Amino acid sequence: MRLELLCTTVLGMAFLVVLGVWGGSGLLGVQLAGLAAIAAGFAAVALMIVTRPVAAATGPPPEPPPGRCVGGWADAVLRDLAAPAAILDPGGAVLAANAAFLAGIEPAGQGIGLPLWDRLDADGHAALAAALTGRCSLSGVPVRLRSQGDATVRMSLTPLSGGGGFGLLQATAPPGAPAEAPAAECDSRMLIDRIEEIVFSIDAEGRLIFLNASWERLLDHALPDSLGRPLIGFVHPEDRPVAETQLTALARGKRDSCHVETRITAKNGAACWMVLRARPMAPAGDGPHSAVGTLTDISRMKRTEASLRANRRSLSMLLSNVPGMVYRCRHDRNWSFDFASDGCVDVTGYEPYEIVGDSGLSYIEIVHPDDRAAAWEFVRRQVVLRRRFQLVYRIVSRQGQVRWVWEQGKGVFSSSGEILALEGFITVIAEEGEDEIVSGLQRLLRDRQLSS
Repeated sequence: MRLELLCTTVLGMAFLVVLGVWGGSGLLGVQLAGLAAIAAGFAAVALMIVTRPVAAATGPPPEPPPGRCVGGWADAVLRDLAAPAAILDPGGAVLAANAAFLAGIEPAGQGIGLPLWDRLDADGHAALAAALTGRCSLSGVPVRLRSQGDATVRMSLTPLSGGGGFGLLQATAPPGAPAEAPAAECDSRMLIDRIEEIVFSIDAEGRLIFLNASWERLLDHALPDSLGRPLIGFVHPEDRPVAETQLTALARGKRDSCHVETRITAKNGAACWMVLRARPMAPAGDGPHSAVGTLTDISRMKRTEASLRANRRSLSMLLSNVPGMVYRCRHDRNWSFDFASDGCVDVTGYEPYEIVGDSGLSYIEIVHPDDRAAAWEFVRRQVVLRRRFQLVYRIVSRQGQVRWVWEQGKGVFSSSGEILALEGFITVIAEEGEDEIVSGLQRLLRDRQLSS
């Protein structure tokens, strides 16, 4: 019996009893009974109006119809969803799906009524089973959907209100489209692309399988055109034998690292000097190794080295033509030479290597015995005062000849004031017996010292 009919009956009987008691029998009683019935009817209508929305709100919803669900509640749910989506029954079968979902299923448009299990890999089976049984939620889980392109997509399963085990399956990327890379992977790739060095990876055959953005930035080779090509093909022909030998040994497991300076040819044909460093990656079986490594641009350093070598050649040629000896020695009583130019032969008769370093012969031994103490004391005083020194003294050459030499030099100091070395120039001004030249030069030097 409906609730409003029961209420009407109960109220009518209640009014009849009350009015019958008050009014007694007769015409008045009948009239009162009729009024009571009308009042009960109005009360029942009011009660029906109040209680109907509550009943409608608390009553169970209609169960979703089985089958294709075309034009029903499932189509209403899917109509406004642009992303691929489908309605699954408790067993995992597709009850309804929108066009975006069906477009990715192979064969296209034939996924309705078929179980989704057939289009999932093993990991997808486990995730979907756990979600359907309520053990966990399927939210943003990457699942490989065997569809056109066999791509990995991210799917979420949302239970539908009303119970019954029905769920709304949504894919965040269309079937067949590549899945989004995880945030950590994107951050790592962005970091690698910002590195100044070229980061590369080659397979067991030596073909490039990975390159960061610095490859294109430094060499102007397009990444898509470079991947899949042998790395050794970009090496300058003159440097290929050495680089190929090391990379081959790396692939065969005979080396645990590769380090070689080589030239890499840019797109415009220019040769860029690079340091190639690589390490092997263990293969899956007993086959050859793949490798990962870096290419560091050292072109500027090579240009600087070439410039320094050219300067050394120019300086060496200049010093060899100077009529005298340029030197650098320690500030000790032996005047131990660290460097002497080729003019050493013209001045002393000795080759530079004979008096440089720990050769067993020091320059003080070449100085005439009568002039050693005076020469050392004069140089020592000038160095203490941080002045340049000029002096004339005698030496004994390798052939035993006594020669008058003129020397000019200065002390080299560190930032803390410590004496590091003496640098100067020595040349022959007269042979033994040419006393007039020597006397004149000595007077000139003495007058200059007194005036300073």
